[in-house]
Amino acid sequence: MNVGIVGSDERAQAIGRLFKGGGHTVIFGDPCSEDAAERAAAAVKAESDLPYNEAIKSEVLVFTIGDEQLDRAITAIGSGSEAVFVDAIEGEHGGDDTSGAECLALKLNTHRVVRALINIPQSGSNIEICGDDPQAKTVVQELFESCGCTTTDRGPLSQASQIEAPATA
Repeated sequence: MNVGIVGSDERAQAIGRLFKGGGHTVIFGDPCSEDAAERAAAAVKAESDLPYNEAIKSEVLVFTIGDEQLDRAITAIGSGSEAVFVDAIEGEHGGDDTSGAECLALKLNTHRVVRALINIPQSGSNIEICGDDPQAKTVVQELFESCGCTTTDRGPLSQASQIEAPATA
């Protein structure tokens, strides 16, 4: 599977290593820094590309960036991607009555968003997921299972705030 990772920090790289270990093609894109995406890709022995190209090439696109970079990333990605979008952003990032994953789905204008809490990205982890699209959830479950993880379905996106733990410092 082609997996795009929007972000380039150490956590994004750890997620990339997990997916590479599962036999997937990993592509890094960073809407703030092409150099950072190239460094992350080199560290994981993956590819890097511009966010728009990354979105078009990927079957799954994982957001690991900070909430403050989200709008810039969505603009850089553009429209036209048929990918399943994974909200793996650390911490709470929704509105008063909505989860961050629900906000992301609205901004992307798609129901193919799955919230996946990926605190410690390593084989053997249990990944909690929420999503409204059963097919998108199945894609995400299969992706993680191919990397030696298990998943726990926590329901629709409206329940995602329950797995949006505060960001760690």
